[in-house]
Amino acid sequence: MSVTSLFPDDAPEALAQRRPPAPLDAIDWAALAGPLLVALPGAGCSPAVLGALYAPGWTVQPVDWAQPPHSPYSCDPSAVAQRLADGLRARVQDREAGPVVLLGYSVGGALALMTALQPQLPLAGVVTGNTGAHSRHHGDPGFPQRVREAWTHSAQQAFLQACFASPPPSALWQQLCHYLASLPPAALLQSLEGLRAVDLSAQLPSLQCPVLVLHGERDQRRSVADAQELAACIGHAQLQLLPGGHTPMVDCPPQYLQALHPFLQSLRSTRFPHPASLT
Repeated sequence: MSVTSLFPDDAPEALAQRRPPAPLDAIDWAALAGPLLVALPGAGCSPAVLGALYAPGWTVQPVDWAQPPHSPYSCDPSAVAQRLADGLRARVQDREAGPVVLLGYSVGGALALMTALQPQLPLAGVVTGNTGAHSRHHGDPGFPQRVREAWTHSAQQAFLQACFASPPPSALWQQLCHYLASLPPAALLQSLEGLRAVDLSAQLPSLQCPVLVLHGERDQRRSVADAQELAACIGHAQLQLLPGGHTPMVDCPPQYLQALHPFLQSLRSTRFPHPASLT
């Protein structure tokens, strides 16, 4: 099954809502009016993994935040979250432009949460998953060392294979391999070590927007316990387990979309707090 096979040829509305991935610094956020879903991939993964995302009435914009082959900006999650928040702030604060929701998984899920915690950013919601409030129980603690010392072709292949519960479509696999090979190891290492230095446990209860945690229960890197702890830290988050792995929007797209769509629909008429009331 290809990434686009969820969308029949006679569904032009579905295709029209999905924008191609774009580098973070190349997106004109003000031009994206109406409900907007900003989609963030995990570290080392092409935003092509988000190609199956579709939500009726929403524009879906996948973001390439690492931007290989040159990766001109820091890939430390704290720096990426700051850049994303700074770029989105005027769009999010425009009360007439429509709601903005951040969606991510793995490091992208942490980025969504870290961005939502930035000041003066009244998001309508966050969808996160296959990440955690911290990395103390990460299932692959030796990953940064491999990137630093032995980031061979076989190591890259093993990393990508562990991202999925079953092999992804061949066309997507080729995109993923090319993207990872073009990403400077130093940029990937910034993402991995930066995430491991972050503990959001104390900050997450301050999130005011609705949060949906979608977690692939066959994940080899992030356990169900990580997802449960994350949802508990947030307090008001909804948690739904899915029959996939670390990248559930590829492993089980129908179930992922069935969980995502009602959440987004509930946010279509969200009334935003005025930016002046936010700290």
